[in-house]
Amino acid sequence: LRQLGTMTGLTAAFLSQVENDLTSPSINSLQKIATALHVPMFAFLNGDNQTEEVVRSGSRKKLNFPDPHLSYELLTNSVNRQMGGFLIRLKAGETHKTQALFRATEEMIFVMQGEVEIWLGDRKHHLYPGDSIYYEGIHLKGFTALGREDLLLLCAMTPPAL
Repeated sequence: LRQLGTMTGLTAAFLSQVENDLTSPSINSLQKIATALHVPMFAFLNGDNQTEEVVRSGSRKKLNFPDPHLSYELLTNSVNRQMGGFLIRLKAGETHKTQALFRATEEMIFVMQGEVEIWLGDRKHHLYPGDSIYYEGIHLKGFTALGREDLLLLCAMTPPAL
């Protein structure tokens, strides 16, 4: 735990609480742990990877975070494949700042609902429903759900590292 704490900047005491289900990590803390261990965040969820091609809506793996009101749903049956698909939901008016992933990725986002401002490096892009954007994952710095409608994004990532 001390070594992981050094790698993540988190205390061994906090990591012990997470390990023993005494506290839930924030998205930033979970991403730091995943990056240090070179695994996707979804690797921490219970349940084996599905072997079937079909992923039923009621059996998707989900990551929910209260601050910001953000959730990720895994649309593919595994994060151990060449491509991963995700639904990303963010409450209207909220911002999610991303951290570097543990490996290089290529990503595509399609806006299904709401408006989003996406930051890629020092550039900002304003997207509306039906718009899409393709980028190298290292450039993604964050995004904000603009307007009054909650944001719903479809994301494809290769290789999956979320």
